[in-house]
Amino acid sequence: MMSPAEETPAQEDQEEYYRAYFGTDADYYLRKLALYRAGTKITFNIGAFFFGLFWMLYRKMYVPAFFLMLALLLQSFLLGQAIQYYGITDVKAVLLNNTATVAWSVLVGFLGNWLYLRQAQAKVERALQEKQTEQQVVNTLSTQGGFTLIPHILVAALILGSLLFNQW
Repeated sequence: MMSPAEETPAQEDQEEYYRAYFGTDADYYLRKLALYRAGTKITFNIGAFFFGLFWMLYRKMYVPAFFLMLALLLQSFLLGQAIQYYGITDVKAVLLNNTATVAWSVLVGFLGNWLYLRQAQAKVERALQEKQTEQQVVNTLSTQGGFTLIPHILVAALILGSLLFNQW
């Protein structure tokens, strides 16, 4: 067990914990964390830009993914209402939809690392506050962090099931 003096190691002594949380991409995220701590809060993540919601699910960012999904649904609904209300042509509707898609991609691309680093900090701080040995903290963080393919497999299964169900 950690002694009271060791309960919250200095930021520079926490690399092992962050490395456990970040998993296989630890070097990339540790560089982003160093920038974050130096004052550069917003950096660009190409994976978040191209894959958005799926990147968030992959990185176990379930709460931000939920709110992004709600925002996308609301934006889609409002765009549909605006298209109907203003009688926008199909060509302009596609242009509006594509513009909105690019805008969301850019937003998630620039906010992805910030959201992920904030989540990582919260998880590391929470793990360090628990009365655990260093190895238990590392094990906890490696379980909570890293990545998962489970949501992607579930979505693929739902799509496949839907396609098969619609064939009958």
